Amino acid sequence: MFRKLLSASACLILMFLLAACGKKEEAAQPTEPAAAPAKPAVVPGEMVLIPAGEFIFGDTDKTKPSYPQQKINLPAFWIDKYEVTNREFLDFCVKTEYSGEGAKEGKDWRQFFTPDKANHPVVYITWNDALKYCESLGKRLPTEEEWEKAARGTDGRRYPWGDKWDPNRSNTYEVGLKIPAAIGEYDDVSPYGVHDMLGNVQEWTGSWYKAYKGNPQADPNYGERFRVVMGISSRYYGTRAFLTDRSGYLPKSLYDFGCRCAKEATPEEAAKAAPTKG
Repeated sequence: MFRKLLSASACLILMFLLAACGKKEEAAQPTEPAAAPAKPAVVPGEMVLIPAGEFIFGDTDKTKPSYPQQKINLPAFWIDKYEVTNREFLDFCVKTEYSGEGAKEGKDWRQFFTPDKANHPVVYITWNDALKYCESLGKRLPTEEEWEKAARGTDGRRYPWGDKWDPNRSNTYEVGLKIPAAIGEYDDVSPYGVHDMLGNVQEWTGSWYKAYKGNPQADPNYGERFRVVMGISSRYYGTRAFLTDRSGYLPKSLYDFGCRCAKEATPEEAAKAAPTKG
């Protein structure tokens, strides 16, 4: 009898030890890593409301056409969250029977549009092409001041994400692609949530290429002949660029220039816009 009790006790102890070991092994099993949050869906044509207020505009480098740095106060405005795509521009051309200024020369946006690039930014459009597209939607091209505020926020940062260079955040030369990528592909996002402001393609603005107030440089190109282009393309080094960099081109120029649209905010919209600091 005693032997039976002893044997039963030993079995119970052994079962307990095995169960405890099992729990330890179970606890030691690595847990599955948490899934990365899904990227928000890209919605071409979506706009972002930029609140009214002051921001740092321009550059401190006296040799640049973006000198001097200054504070500017802008009213609230809307700007496209993404660059205008091939699909959007094609839809505009079909609906309005617009062919584009470069069509006569056989050198325009159609040469760079294939079905797999429907969501890539439209390029090789002239300033007038860009303006007509925006106007067809009841919008306009942003001024260079609006473009820069939407890109930099209020604190005068060098890149949309801050002042420290990150070679993987924008479609610039460092990435090695050297052609435009689909909109929203990179984490090139401003404090206001506007995408692809540094790289991908250069963008037309509605501004004339004029000297900033307080700039002592005499440049024969200043005036109402050239239009301002902002941002850099995938062929340019991001490490050598600033969001303040501006260039002037003839309105009929056909390069890898794209655009995004803007429009005024209504008083009601401006009142609801919560200021966002850079």
